[in-house]
Amino acid sequence: MKKIIGIGLVLILLVVGISFFINNPINTNNDINASQQSVEYSENGITLSIPGDWVSAESKSNETVLAVAAPYPKDSSGFNSVNVNIEKKSNARALETEFNSNYNILARNSDFNILFEGNATFNDEPAMEADYTSKSGGELKQHKAIWVKKDSDIYVILCSAPQSEFDEKLSTFDFIINSVQL
Repeated sequence: MKKIIGIGLVLILLVVGISFFINNPINTNNDINASQQSVEYSENGITLSIPGDWVSAESKSNETVLAVAAPYPKDSSGFNSVNVNIEKKSNARALETEFNSNYNILARNSDFNILFEGNATFNDEPAMEADYTSKSGGELKQHKAIWVKKDSDIYVILCSAPQSEFDEKLSTFDFIINSVQL
């Protein structure tokens, strides 16, 4: 009889223990932050990796084919203030001609300050880079733009953040840029 009571007690403890673990599973990822994970994102034939907490975004530019952003904070226009836009200029002229034309216009506008213009590489192909600041609605933003030609199109990978946060976001921008597949 004692044997049956002992087996019954063990069975009850097992049932209680199993139900506890079913209702309270052990989570081994408690301290993994979504921003520390990367996910693959694709849109309009372009694929890239972004931090796990980033989202699809809207862009003010009609030439944008893909836009992603950190989910926080928003600028005064309601747009995500830390973002990456990829724009496409179809049937474009030579890369250097388009690049120089664009930044010559920006240089004449006092709301823009060109910090750097020069050659770069993108996926082992020649590219051009421009770093600059812009002032809009009292907000100062910093931008990094990588220009690359593919067939008859030019793609511009434009990374933007408030100037005060730009250096902090630069490694994330470089990670995204290096993952882009056009």
